[in-house]
Amino acid sequence: MITIQNKDISFIRLFTITSCFSFALLMLRIVKTSSPFFLFLVWNLFLASIPYFITLLLKTERLRKNKLFLIIGFTIWLAFLPNAPYIVTDLQHIRISSLDSIWFDVLLLLSFAINGLIIGFAALKNMQEILRHHLPKKIITIATYIIFLLCGFGVYLGRVLRWNSWDIMTNPLAIVTDISRRIIYPISYINTWGFTICFGTFLILLYHITSFLNNKQQ
Repeated sequence: MITIQNKDISFIRLFTITSCFSFALLMLRIVKTSSPFFLFLVWNLFLASIPYFITLLLKTERLRKNKLFLIIGFTIWLAFLPNAPYIVTDLQHIRISSLDSIWFDVLLLLSFAINGLIIGFAALKNMQEILRHHLPKKIITIATYIIFLLCGFGVYLGRVLRWNSWDIMTNPLAIVTDISRRIIYPISYINTWGFTICFGTFLILLYHITSFLNNKQQ
């Protein structure tokens, strides 16, 4: 049986409220335009939430102490984590806004993007808490930076190359081929690494800002 900590329950409640606000904006747009185009945001936010709920499972004492289960859980968690910051890139759809009041679509997309970042950072915080039982703090800090860069790379795979997390299981060879080319011939794929570093750095800076504000309030 999974026992959810009080702080996680409080977070889930708040996240549900902010998500409902995003859904309400989306429903208003659908009614106003009779177009379901932005419904994909709901799916993207669902995918972004998967890593968080994986950590709730891994935080149970019995599973946390099972190293094999932890490794498998961490691998799945890492594969889905880029879905959280990925929603930020959905802002590109503002270019095809059909509303006269374009600010509404800006608010709609931003609300989903911010929720994606929130649930992503919460999933990372939970994973850090889990790893503290197995690794020293310095290693976890270094791993956090690497994870953010991997997220940047993952967002590139999803947004530019159009791969998704499920393809890791359904079409692994093609994904490995795409990744291998970019590692073996980095100069030929300079845009890949430029995107990865810029987006990863953005996440690192945002992580430090939110961590500073959180620590200041405590």
